[in-house]
Amino acid sequence: MRDLINMINERGLTPAELAKHGGAYRTKLAQLAAKGPVPVEPSKQAQYGAQVQLAPETVRALAGTGLLPPAPMFVLDDGTVAKGSWGTINKGAEYTGIEEKKAYNAGHLAELFMGLAVSAKFFNLGNPITVDQVVDMFTFSQITAHTNPKTNKITSNIVFTISRDIAYPTTIKGRPDYLTFKGVIPGKSAEAFISQVKTRQFTSDVQAVLASAVKYVNEAPSVEASIKKVQQDPNTNQINVVSDGTSDAKMTKADLVLSIDGKKINLFSLKTYSSDTLGQISGVGFDQVSSWFKTSFGIDLSKYKKQIEQAAAKSPATGFELLLHLYDLFYPQIEALVDRQSPGQEATMVRQFADAANYHARGAGAEDVEIVKLDDKIKSGNYKILKFSDNLYDAMKMLDLETRYLKGNNGRTIQIWAKPQEGIKVDKGANKLCQFRTQKMGDSYRNYFESGPMLEKLTQVNQEPVKEELAEPEVVEPRKDNVRMFGRKFQR
Repeated sequence: MRDLINMINERGLTPAELAKHGGAYRTKLAQLAAKGPVPVEPSKQAQYGAQVQLAPETVRALAGTGLLPPAPMFVLDDGTVAKGSWGTINKGAEYTGIEEKKAYNAGHLAELFMGLAVSAKFFNLGNPITVDQVVDMFTFSQITAHTNPKTNKITSNIVFTISRDIAYPTTIKGRPDYLTFKGVIPGKSAEAFISQVKTRQFTSDVQAVLASAVKYVNEAPSVEASIKKVQQDPNTNQINVVSDGTSDAKMTKADLVLSIDGKKINLFSLKTYSSDTLGQISGVGFDQVSSWFKTSFGIDLSKYKKQIEQAAAKSPATGFELLLHLYDLFYPQIEALVDRQSPGQEATMVRQFADAANYHARGAGAEDVEIVKLDDKIKSGNYKILKFSDNLYDAMKMLDLETRYLKGNNGRTIQIWAKPQEGIKVDKGANKLCQFRTQKMGDSYRNYFESGPMLEKLTQVNQEPVKEELAEPEVVEPRKDNVRMFGRKFQR
């Protein structure tokens, strides 16, 4: 079977990659180039050979801290210097594992921050809240171990809870309401944030996500309406804010659920700008693979059930190899169906892609989930709101679509792109609709549905974010009056 799979082990570097991870790739390339020739990307070896020497001025630029030149200069075999391209340089095994490793996942913390911010808004009687108020409120939370509700065993997650009265002035409401916040996030991310809270020094992405959560909650009509609802009710209300995107028992696409007196009011799915994943159906067993192909492409794998089960039983690696072969087998069919569709006409594959997007965004139960993407780079915070519905197909069928197929040793990706109108120039990557990506991740095998800029454009309901200064590590000073943060003193 292996000879049927075209495997590409490596790919060329790009200026964007050289700038990632605090310049770790750039530093590595500078070190390699200072020692001698550097490897050439396989598709360019016919032109340059297996290795190429970088010119001294390019090596100096790599070792510096300024902007890189648009293209490197190569010293050819005859000694002449010629303009090359960064993509010619191979990103090989030398670069594996040098990325800057973080002790936390910003997506996990986004769920915690949003839950804290929503709770803070209730405690502050609907008045605007600030980042330092949310951080101070976090210091009042109780910290406990998390128990899996199915197995009754302690997991690696950590639970943060706050349970308090919301005291109102008599001009608003005579009886207090009672709010309970519960946030469950993986232990490593939780511990990393606790460490930052102790020093009041936050990394740039944590600061940005915090500010983005606060900005969203201060501006969200749905949160404001919920607060008014309980304030106008003369009785005591039980308000529950549950931020739990980890528990096995959770049968919802929502990462955060706001409920009042036992009734769900708002469902939020939280992402960061750096994450394009809307959902996944991972694994190499028949149930997972069959569901992935049916949901993604409308393909029935029933006749392959025995083969898939046998491959998965032999080993996960064998099951994964068969999964890649199924991609190679069915991609021509998917490509042909997409190519046949005309914009504005009924199209089977377009409806399939729209249904897949809705499934991963809203779940099998088609929940009314508000997807909030929090900016993890802008210091003052920003966000996007995405809403998926059955109307998505009507928007997507007006696009002229095409497919792209990416094959690698450790995965397959089918990308769906909207063709630009003739004569219309679009930003690089802006017309990417979505992609279906299967990837080996360590010892795990993942099947991801990921959105592209075009899909976000079709589903975004708020204004485009404003470009502002990037976030830098920041110190948040504790509030002097935080002892009374849950009463009227919390207002500003």
